[in-house]
Amino acid sequence: MILYFTGTGNSRFAAEFIADRTGDKCISLNEILKNKRALEFSSEKPFVIAAPVYASSFPRIVVKLIRRAAFSGSNEVYFIATMGAAPGKCEVELAELAKEKGMEYKGFCGIRLPNNYIVGGNVPDSSEAERIIEEAVPVLESVSDKISAGEHIGKDKIGIGAKLMSHTVNGLFNVVMDKMNCSKKFTVSDDCIACGRCASVCPVNNIIIMDNRPVFREKCVNCLACINSCPMKAINYGGKTADRNRYVCPDYSTWKKLHEEDE
Repeated sequence: MILYFTGTGNSRFAAEFIADRTGDKCISLNEILKNKRALEFSSEKPFVIAAPVYASSFPRIVVKLIRRAAFSGSNEVYFIATMGAAPGKCEVELAELAKEKGMEYKGFCGIRLPNNYIVGGNVPDSSEAERIIEEAVPVLESVSDKISAGEHIGKDKIGIGAKLMSHTVNGLFNVVMDKMNCSKKFTVSDDCIACGRCASVCPVNNIIIMDNRPVFREKCVNCLACINSCPMKAINYGGKTADRNRYVCPDYSTWKKLHEEDE
């Protein structure tokens, strides 16, 4: 079973790619969180959990979900992280998390996909994004084949220096995000057409539409799906993002069909 959490689609793409190549099924953690469904997962095949890297770690909301969830059937778990640059050392936390859950840790792989952290800098245009996705395909194929074969992926040992770096960087990120109350940083321009797309993609129902305008509440998880998915570029963050590109990963089935036609 492939479980994924995504903001703009990178981790969904990776999860659906792996599911297609391994003959497994995908489950959206976004949908489970949004609809407050039971955190009970059963699979005879190994669990594969995919999510983006947030400051050298899995998103805090995903870590909390895993801690609360009940897993049955297989006792093996793989972790896949999608990121714009490097995964840092988030495998440290994930190895510990697997141990905490009493599961057999089968390894970690970070997969570079287009940067979507628009607050931190510009995101690639469509042609550059497609090039990055193409470069990720061999990695996804290799990881998928290893999972199918039951092989371990990634590193076998993690040093104490890496462990300290991961905990420090992610801890500071979470402290800053909590103090900033990032929900208050969002602005909406007059270009908004009240389509509701932002509310529909928010995994934690932080956005509601009132008087034909999106209203941001106080439980944002910093996935930035709202900014990147807005068709009018009406949502911005702290005055930083108005002139920056937006990025939404292509749907995997559509991407696959187009590439099969090109071959």
